[in-house]
Amino acid sequence: MDFGKLGEIYDSGRYEYPEGVMNYIFSLIRPSTKLLDIGCGTGVATRQFLSKVKDLSGCDIDGKMIEVAKNYGDKIDYCVSPTHKMSFDNEVFDALTAFGSFHWFCDSKSVVEIKRALKKKGLFVVVNKNEVGNFKRDYKKMVEQIIETKSPKSIKKNYDPVSILSENGFSNILKKKFLHTEEFVVSRAIEQMQSMSLWNLIPKNKKQEALRIFKNHLKKTTSNGIIYRQLEIVVVSGNK
Repeated sequence: MDFGKLGEIYDSGRYEYPEGVMNYIFSLIRPSTKLLDIGCGTGVATRQFLSKVKDLSGCDIDGKMIEVAKNYGDKIDYCVSPTHKMSFDNEVFDALTAFGSFHWFCDSKSVVEIKRALKKKGLFVVVNKNEVGNFKRDYKKMVEQIIETKSPKSIKKNYDPVSILSENGFSNILKKKFLHTEEFVVSRAIEQMQSMSLWNLIPKNKKQEALRIFKNHLKKTTSNGIIYRQLEIVVVSGNK
């Protein structure tokens, strides 16, 4: 999916990861860690490490997303790079993270590259937001109504980070789940919808109609003006 053309709306529509999730991840790494956030997009999660990690980098295959990330200053070293062919030296990072992105590049070539870039016993952390409420289900139904066909099967079908890490030789694999609810006003919920890959399926000449449908639906599902998105955030980690 081409997330690049969604760069600005992606950056404004996506929430940071909750404090409990980040504190757990911080407990796994040392302050002196040299860390790379892969599939970093516009750096929403990457920036959350600034107060804890001194040597911080991010990479993404999409240059337009990286351009948005760089607008926040030069404290993070960003580069454009596919995960299956990174330009970094061998065993240079203490930790690699992937927030909401690993399902796009969990192939064997990419995992080999991740291990190559990690130091011995280095840490790899995978974080995913999984829907447990109706927010995305309802969104998918509306998109399918607009495009008049079924949307492609989710790339997360049969996706299991624990199995992937285990099969590729990672050790000390841990899995921790966090229940979290994101809260939106209608305008922010629409930005969230526009930042999802399904938005790219809607033809340009139907975008305005889609926004009208989304807005009408969201107004009906608000509670005191707020839309709630229920999530299970799963953190999986393992050592090289």
